[in-house]
This record gives sequence, structure tokens and C-alpha cells, in this order.
Amino acid sequence: MVSESRPPLWSKDFVLNLVVAHLLLAGFFSLFMVVPGFIDKLGGKEWEIGVIIATFGLAGVIIRPMAGKWILKSGPKKVIICGILIFVGTTVLYIPLPSEWWIVPVRMVQGVGLAIAPVATSTVVANLAPESRRGEGMSYMGNSISIAQLYAPPIGFFIADSFSFSLAFIVASAFALVSFFVCMAMSDSKIRMPVTEEENQDSQAPLISRAAIFPTIIFLTYAFTMAPVSTFLPMLSEVRELGVNPGFYFSILSGMTMITTLVSGRIADKFGRSAVIVPGLVLVSAAMFMLSGAFDSSLFFGAAFLHGIGYGLIYPGINSLVVDRVKPNERGSAIGTLQQAWDIGASGGNFIVGPIIGALGVGSGFVVVGLGAATGMVGFLTGNRKSQ
Repeated sequence: MVSESRPPLWSKDFVLNLVVAHLLLAGFFSLFMVVPGFIDKLGGKEWEIGVIIATFGLAGVIIRPMAGKWILKSGPKKVIICGILIFVGTTVLYIPLPSEWWIVPVRMVQGVGLAIAPVATSTVVANLAPESRRGEGMSYMGNSISIAQLYAPPIGFFIADSFSFSLAFIVASAFALVSFFVCMAMSDSKIRMPVTEEENQDSQAPLISRAAIFPTIIFLTYAFTMAPVSTFLPMLSEVRELGVNPGFYFSILSGMTMITTLVSGRIADKFGRSAVIVPGLVLVSAAMFMLSGAFDSSLFFGAAFLHGIGYGLIYPGINSLVVDRVKPNERGSAIGTLQQAWDIGASGGNFIVGPIIGALGVGSGFVVVGLGAATGMVGFLTGNRKSQ
């Protein structure tokens, strides 16, 4: 009786996929506090830090829509492997760079790897999770990522600060290299989406999934908040003399995300996606306003607390909403469309936030993105109501 109401979710490939996503993104997250400091060491100014960091998403905007087609044609395993190898190679290339603007081409190519691999790992979850447990499955993917974010940023900051930037880049590459070997153990056939002969003949996955555009716009307002968070927290901590390792912001954020996703996926499955997306955006907006006024560590870490709960609510809800709206053979394209929000908002958002912070001060950037998240909440309520 229990097995009928709750079809199985866990399998060897499901677990391996979570481990792959975790290790790859641990390498990436460890660079959050490292690359801005590396740019500063090479002589970069405040506005240059924002612009250079933002170039990471430029290639992703172009490449990520193609990931859905590649996943459908070649299978997610090959796409994951390709993304991992690109990340490993480009991370090592930071070490010999002579000046800050040489980082731009490296960041852009690195963005290709981080554009395609997460699309593929999320598609694997969508393929393996039963429909009635899709939100739950996505929440476990969110947790695997959150665990990486829990420890990787402070470790990266500590290594760069206590030893060298070169060692920090080597450690980030090593995390991703381990994920490559784990990925090799996954079954290529079992993680693909089975399609009928008719679907196979008409398997031209769209570059941009039209059904995913509305959720992507909403998620973009969350991703925009990560532009200053992933780039300017070290500056905020230094300017406000908070006396804290800014990497611990991500530790608290991730810890609260992990706790929240233990229940948020099931809430989304039972009560609908809006039951988690709306309060999540409200909490994230509040966290950004707290950061803008954080002149002591209690507000700084309080913002991380709210931010983590908010993202823990948003992640399974928005990913499940996208998969709900598309045909099975369009899942890769739909997830690729959704994850473009990271390229445009979290990376590209620094093209906007960087100059604003340079002109008005570090707190102003967090006010702007806080207003953006609040706008996303209103937009979701309005658009979701019209679609019902």
C-alpha cells in the first residue's frame, strides 16, 4: 500500500547524480570569495570586479539553450562530462594570468562548462523522479548543492587568504575532477528520458522552451539577488568593518536551505508550487534589505538565515513548475531555459550592480536586487492567477 502511494525515488544513478552535482558545484562555490580577491590583487577596481565577474554568464546565455538539444541527442552523461572537463581546465588557467582583464576569456569559457553540466544533472533528476515525487526529488538536488555551498566558500576564502590563490584554484579543480570519476559510474542508458518512435522522429528540442519563459522570468528576480551576494560580500564586510569571514554567509544560507528543502518539496507536491515560491521570494527580498543596512554581524548573518529559507522554498517549487509545464522530451530545453536566469541574473546582473555600487556605495546594490525579488513575487501572483 505504501509503495503504491509513494513510488520509489532512490536508485544508484539518482544518488551518483547528486554526488556529481555536489562535487562540481563545490569547486565552483569555492571560487565565490576567491575570484573577486584575485581580481583585486591583479589591480582591478570596484566596478571592474563586477564587470569581470559578470562575463561568466555571457557564454552561458548563448550555450545553455543548446544544452537541451545536446542532452536529448547525446544523453545527459556526456554533457555532464563535457561540462566538468571545461570547468577543470579553465580553473587551472587562472593561475598564470598576468592582469585582471585576462580573466575575461577564461571566465567566459568556464561559464560554458557551468552552463551545460547543471542543466544535465537537473534533467537526470527530472527523468528519474516519479511525477508524484518530482518536487521531493528536486529538493534533494537542491540539498546536494546546498551542502557544497555550506563549506566550499569559506574554505576557498581561507585557502586564498592563508596560503595562495594558486592553491585555491587547484583545490577547486580537484573537487570537480573527483566529480568526473563519479560521473563515469553512472549508467548512460538509465538516466536518459525514454521516448517513443514518434517522439524520436520529432525530437527537435527547442532552443528556448516557451512554456518555461514565465517561470524563468520569475526565477530571474531571485537570481539577480545573487549578483551582489556572490561578488560584493567581501567588500561589504570590509567597508562596514564587520570582522567576519564572508564565506560563512553561504554556510548559513546553505544550512537553512538544506533544512527548508526537507519539507518544501513535499509542500510543493501537496499544495502547489505557489505555496513555496511566493513566501520564498518575500523572504529573499527581506534578506537583501537587511544586507543593505548591515552594520554589524548579527544583521549580516540574519540576512543569510532568511535568504537560506527563501531559496529552500523557491528551488524545488520553480524547478518542478517548469517540468510540469512541458512534454517529457522537452525537459532538457525547459531546464536549460530556466537556468539561463543564472547567466542573466546572477552573472550578468553584475553589469548593473557593479557600476551602481561603484557610484552609490556597496549597500545600494542590495537595495536594487531586493526590490527586484519583491517585483518577482508580485509578477508571479499576477501571472499565475491569469494562467489558472
